[in-house]
Amino acid sequence: MKRGWYFGLVILICFLAVGMANMGERGVIDIPEPEKNYAATLVDQTDVSMDLEKFSFEGQTYFIGKLGRAEISIDFGKIDSVLFILQDDQVKVKLNLKDGKALEILVNKGKNCYGISSFGNVRIEVQDIKKVAVHGLKLETRK
Repeated sequence: MKRGWYFGLVILICFLAVGMANMGERGVIDIPEPEKNYAATLVDQTDVSMDLEKFSFEGQTYFIGKLGRAEISIDFGKIDSVLFILQDDQVKVKLNLKDGKALEILVNKGKNCYGISSFGNVRIEVQDIKKVAVHGLKLETRK
């Protein structure tokens, strides 16, 4: 009887240990390789600012969202700055375009933006972003 109880306890501890192993950080953040290298400055909801290269939205160099009932994509090359406002299960994305026009689209809050900073790879959900300034294409330097 005692032996069965100890065996059950050991099995329980093993299950708990395996379950807790996934509670930590997932390791290195993989950054999707966008087809163009855009530089941007991102400010999160806690006002932490970071300069990024290879900035992308879900690995793409354009924002995709809803404009009314239509789905629309806006290339980073047309964007000057972006403001993010959380609304229920979506994020209102206010795009200030380089031609002086402004546009508002809705984006699902679970979508990610990616980039590479001087201190490491960055992945952030759009719901956690406050604003982004797109600086344009960064020229590749050869080593």
